[in-house]
Amino acid sequence: MMNPEQIRQRIQDMLQQGPLAGLSGEIKLLLQSQLQALLTSADLVSREEFDVQSEALRRTRQRLEELEARLSVLEQQQP
Repeated sequence: MMNPEQIRQRIQDMLQQGPLAGLSGEIKLLLQSQLQALLTSADLVSREEFDVQSEALRRTRQRLEELEARLSVLEQQQP
């Protein structure tokens, strides 16, 4: 998850570059506070954490498929 300082820095970078650079100081402050509130409440995760969770999900799905196959074999063996 991005820490608040990283979020603040990214917002600052956005406001200082491109079409947002020409905005007045007051509008920049308002936009910055709104963007920071939005990003902070978005509950973002890092790419590393996403990859770890994706791998855990992949293993869980694989295990579920194996168990379903075993259950199917056992059900077919019943008289």
